[in-house]
Amino acid sequence: MPKCVLIVRSAHGELYEPAWNRALNEIGVRSAIFDAHKCLLPGIAGRVEEHYLRGPGIWRANRRLIERVRRERPEVVLLYHGHHFNSATIQELRKWAFVTGCHCDDPFGRRGRHEYRLLMKALPYYDAYHVNRPCNVGEAKAMGIKNVSVLEQYYIPWLHFREPLTPADRAKWSSELVFVGHAEPDMRVECFTRAIRLGVQTRLFGGEKIWRAALAPDVFERVRPIQWIPAPDVRKALSGSKIGACFVSKWNRDECTNRTWEIPACGLFLLAERTPSMQNLYIEGEEAEFFDSPEEFIDKVQFYLKNETFRQSIAERGYRRVTASGNDIFSRMKKWCADVDQWRGEGDVLCGSPSDVATACSSQPLESRFS
Repeated sequence: MPKCVLIVRSAHGELYEPAWNRALNEIGVRSAIFDAHKCLLPGIAGRVEEHYLRGPGIWRANRRLIERVRRERPEVVLLYHGHHFNSATIQELRKWAFVTGCHCDDPFGRRGRHEYRLLMKALPYYDAYHVNRPCNVGEAKAMGIKNVSVLEQYYIPWLHFREPLTPADRAKWSSELVFVGHAEPDMRVECFTRAIRLGVQTRLFGGEKIWRAALAPDVFERVRPIQWIPAPDVRKALSGSKIGACFVSKWNRDECTNRTWEIPACGLFLLAERTPSMQNLYIEGEEAEFFDSPEEFIDKVQFYLKNETFRQSIAERGYRRVTASGNDIFSRMKKWCADVDQWRGEGDVLCGSPSDVATACSSQPLESRFS
């Protein structure tokens, strides 16, 4: 395994870089985080920089990352999402370390999005990259990345587990049907619209603005507020419900998602959109239930709300499957380390002496390379 890894943070949320950092350290890899967000300007100015990927904060993030890598000399630099960093920075980093990246979304299928502007130009200069779905492998290699492998999402044992709720927690988080995620213009809108209008006690957690636009006013009023919640509250929301709904993102061309494992890991009955990946992970009708349409979704919601014994039996078998399946973050990090070890053994990393790198870095002003 690599001895020292610097994780470069461009994403948001505790499920990503902070979880990777903890898991790597716990399996014996010395790991630390460089947080690009801390380099941005405060307040609205920083949000503008984040949106347009321009400004002194973006230059500062690129410059400080190079300075830290030159100073600390990690074996591997992992850019998670890498939205803030341009091709000049990646080329500089490769002179000091093996530079790899990872993205949990699908930048290859949505190249026109502004947040991918720097990333897509920089990708050909990475030594290696982990993608989240098989269709991305060929797309990443076509951009010039030689080493590409799939690394699926996961559940996090210290965040996703069966938690007995207090009476106060029950009052706050209880529901018959729960979904944690964003709105998309797919059948999730119709599924929840029908469930809510039929009187199913439904809780949605996600971005309220996009859910407000997706749902009819009468439906939105019954289910509001729809807020993003931190991971410990996600666990409570899952633990306090009877059915956990799981939809896959069409925007990201997903066949599974974090909720695929998080829901059963919290001991909740999983009702998931039917995909080949889901069918490979769980035995339908024994460890989870699936659906293809709003009609099938509603039929199964109503059936399993009325049949608690069946529902709890499937939830228990799903829990046993997920906790024994190697889909936790520790298993993913071991695979990540094995891939990186294999790739580094091929001699693809470009190394330069300190004097070579110092000459290259002093040949032009930093700001001119980060514009």
